[in-house]
Formats: sequence, C-alpha cells, structure tokens
Amino acid sequence: MAGRKRVFVVGLDGVPFPLVRDWAQAGHLPTFKRLIDEGVAGELASTMPPTSGPSWSSFATGRNPGKTGVYDFLYRRPGTYVFPPVNAAMRSGKTLWRLLSESGRRVGVVNIPVSYPVEEVNGVLVSGWMTPYFAKDFTHPPELAEEINREVGDYRIYPAETFSEGRREGFFKACDELLEMLTNTNLHLMQRDDWDFFMAVYFDTDRVLHQVWHYLDPEHPWNDGRGTDLSEPVVRYFRRLDADLSRILERLDEDTTVIVMSDHGMGRASRFIVLNNMLLRLGYMKLAGDLATQLKAFAFRCGMTLRNVHRLVDRLGFAKHAEYKNVYAMDGVLKRFFLSFLNVDWTRTRAYSYGRHYGSIFLNVSGREPQGCVSRGEEYERTRDEIAEAVLSYVDPELGRPLVGKCLKREELYQGEHFDEAPDLILLPADESDIFFGLADFGSNRVWDATYRYSGMHRDDGMLIARGPDLRRGEPFAGGNITDLAPTVLHLMGEEIPHDMDGRPLLSLMTDEFVAANPVRFSEAGSAEQSRASHDYTPEEEEEIMDRLRDLGYMN
Repeated sequence: MAGRKRVFVVGLDGVPFPLVRDWAQAGHLPTFKRLIDEGVAGELASTMPPTSGPSWSSFATGRNPGKTGVYDFLYRRPGTYVFPPVNAAMRSGKTLWRLLSESGRRVGVVNIPVSYPVEEVNGVLVSGWMTPYFAKDFTHPPELAEEINREVGDYRIYPAETFSEGRREGFFKACDELLEMLTNTNLHLMQRDDWDFFMAVYFDTDRVLHQVWHYLDPEHPWNDGRGTDLSEPVVRYFRRLDADLSRILERLDEDTTVIVMSDHGMGRASRFIVLNNMLLRLGYMKLAGDLATQLKAFAFRCGMTLRNVHRLVDRLGFAKHAEYKNVYAMDGVLKRFFLSFLNVDWTRTRAYSYGRHYGSIFLNVSGREPQGCVSRGEEYERTRDEIAEAVLSYVDPELGRPLVGKCLKREELYQGEHFDEAPDLILLPADESDIFFGLADFGSNRVWDATYRYSGMHRDDGMLIARGPDLRRGEPFAGGNITDLAPTVLHLMGEEIPHDMDGRPLLSLMTDEFVAANPVRFSEAGSAEQSRASHDYTPEEEEEIMDRLRDLGYMN
C-alpha cells in the first residue's frame, strides 16, 4: 500500500536507559547501539508512582491515572477495606490498539501487562502479566492460544524459577527459555498477519533487574562490602535479548518505524518503609480493643509477621517456582491469625496506606470509605495537612534521619473522572533506595526493614529509542512522558488523536519535513467511551495474582 505507515513497538519492562546506553557503547548490545545511532534516544518519564500497573495503563490509553482509574496493582473494592488486584476491564479509556482497530488498522499485541481480560481487536492479542496462571481465555481470537502452542510450543506468561543464590544457574536458564519462547511467538505472529501496528512486551527484564540488581551494584548492601563486579550473567541475558531484537528487526522493512521503550527505570533498593506502622506510631491508625486483637498485637511486636512466614517459605525452598503457591495462598487464612486490617478499628482510624513504591496515604473519609470518620471539607484539609507535617517530621531513631523527603497532594498529580480514587497524599522517600513497600496491611513489625527477595526497585525514568523514516537520526531525546507514546504512534500512522488524551505527540522525535507536512489532528469523539466493566477475578484467581506480586517482592 503506497504511503502506508507501520509502527513496531518493543516494550522492555523496568529497563533504565543509562543501562542500555552504557552496555551498547561498551559493545555488548550491537542492535541497541545501531538503533540509538540511527534514531532518537533518551529517558522517558513514567507515571506517579512508576509502577507497571498504572504505567502500562497510561501507555495504552495516553491518559493519566486520574482518568484510567489505575493507581497501583490493587484498588479498594467499593464499600469495603478489601484490596483486590486491578485488571484491564476496570480501566477507563480506549487503548491504542482499540482505536487503531476502529480505524480499520490491523494490530498485533503480545504480553502487555494488565491486558486481561482480553479485548476484541482487529488482529491478534495475547495478554500478559496479571493474567491468572491457569486462564485459558488469554488470547483473541480464542483459538489463537491453541495455534501458538502448536506452532511455537507450550506458551506461558510466567517464569518457572524465582531467584536465590543457590539456584542462580536455574534462574537464568529459566529466563533464557522464557525469552526464547516469547521471541518465537512474536516472530510467528508477525508473519501470520499483514499488520499495521505490532507491539510486544518483554516483562521478564523487570523481574531480572528486581531480583539481581545487586549484581550490577558493587556497593549494594547485599554484597557485604565486597565491591565485586557480578554483572556477567545479567549482561549475558541482555546480550541474548539484543540478539532476539535483531531477529525481529530482520523481519521489518525500512519504512517501518521502530520504537523500543520501557515503562519505568530501576535502581538500588536497600530498605522498605511500612507506612501503616508509621501511621500506628503517629496515632492516625487505631487497633481494635478486643482480646484477639491485643494478642495478635503482642505476637506482632514479638516478630510474628507475614514477612517472617514468607522468609521461612523461601528458606525451605517452597517458593522455588512461581507455580509453587500453596503456602502463599494461605495468606487469607493467615491474616486471621496475624495482625492485619481485620484488626483495625476503622471508626477511630483517620488514615491508612496500601500500595507500593511511593507512599500512598488514604484518609478514612466519611461517605467514601465504609466506616469513614473524616468529614469532607475543612476537616479533610486540616487532617491532611496535619498528617503531611507529621510524616515529614518523623525521624527514625535507628537511622537518625527522616524517612519521608517530600509529600504531595493528589491534586498536584492527577485529574480526571477517577480522581476521587487517588491517594490523598503521596510520599517520596528521603533516600531513593528506600521504598514504601507492601500492598496492604502491616507485613513487618518495623517502620523500616531491609529488603528481601529483590535488590532493585523502580525509578521514575524509563527509556525511549525510536528509529524510522520520519524520525531524526542520531539525536538525544528528553522531555517526554509515557502518556505521550499513544498519541505519538497515532500521529505517525496518520490517525486523529482523541482530544481527551493527556499525552501529546512527541514532535521533537520527528523530522521538520514530516512535522510540516503532517499537522496534528485531534478528534472530537474522545477516548473515554469505554467505561469500567464489572469483571472481577475469581477468589482463586485473585489469590494467585497476589502470589505473582509476592514472587516479585511487591508484597511483604
């Protein structure tokens, strides 16, 4: 087709641009180096927080979390203090691939996190992270799963090993196997259809960097001051990824625009901060006064915590595989014996926290929470200011310094139809290697504790490398946000951009000639017609998804 504009996107979850740039310059990643030299490359700002759930949702829709309604991996189920995992059905806003499908464009979408349950598209779709492990309905069309198994092999979304030093060889072998399987799936689907837009995400890059960041950081506390360079197996994994990217690029013609991006970056994780414990100490959260709660609180102070149960599970080897989830699946039962939100006196609790990476504080608001005790208006603002001052002033007696470096109000970050679901306060750590950790409840009995199961955690900036006939060559890039990519792809493909997208096309990537000949066009229809559906995971699927998050160290 004359003048046809095709775009191919590769997503690398959790990969920071400096890591790829430095390894490319050192000769380890020749394919990435070629793309950087022939295109535009730099850092790309993520969402707040820079977490896969909200960031991939904002990528897909070009909308901020205040419009998508996805602020974390979990959300508060209305009318309860229960926090189940998010899914694609509850996200507001049409996806990039839905918009392209409605314009008659043929699409291929593979392994994007938070894309289950699958939506109908003009092409093929294979869901990714947050898909229940035993789900059979993870493809569109439905029969595509059987075809992939027949043509490529036994397809799976999740890895077969979690990291421990004693299983390092098996861990990297499982990473290589998952990489090979996903690349072969991508190559098969690329040849299967005459597509206009194709996107594939390699999520395992995030898992590798989470769990072995200390291999890249000689001064990491896990290395006991040895200062030894342990990076070889990680570099080798990325060399394999580079070679697989080369295999993909060989199938593309010179007129196809290639975008390689990540949803956020990665860096050292040394400590996590259990914000609910801080709120308990500061008096904003209250425990119930019944005997059972008092006994649990005493045991909690003595070290009877879910975190210690998980440590024991790890030591005994029961968490070797992501599939080995029987002990973790008991968390719902264990919460009845360990201190948890079940023991909170919500009628006297003014604030609580759930969510990870940056600290999310929710006021217990009358009419919003089921047992809210903070009235909207003047009391809400006064309480919010009081809590902000208290957490900023809190000095940890052991570290001798504040834990919170900055406190933001939600209106500074979010806007949209789901604004009222946003955290009321968002805390940033004083030390960037401190992570506000734990998707709910208490976990540890300390306000801060050393990390375990992972040594790296997200950072604000991901990466963007773009090469194509309408893009600049060999130039640095700065100033973009992950919400800008959906409108950028639409513009490169000659499509109108929904006027209610928060992102804007990154014209700085494009040649002057292309920009002059192709003025940006906005549609009046918008992209908000797709409203939240009432799809919930089954209780078994919900617990299994929570296990996935624990396997990555996202929960304590």
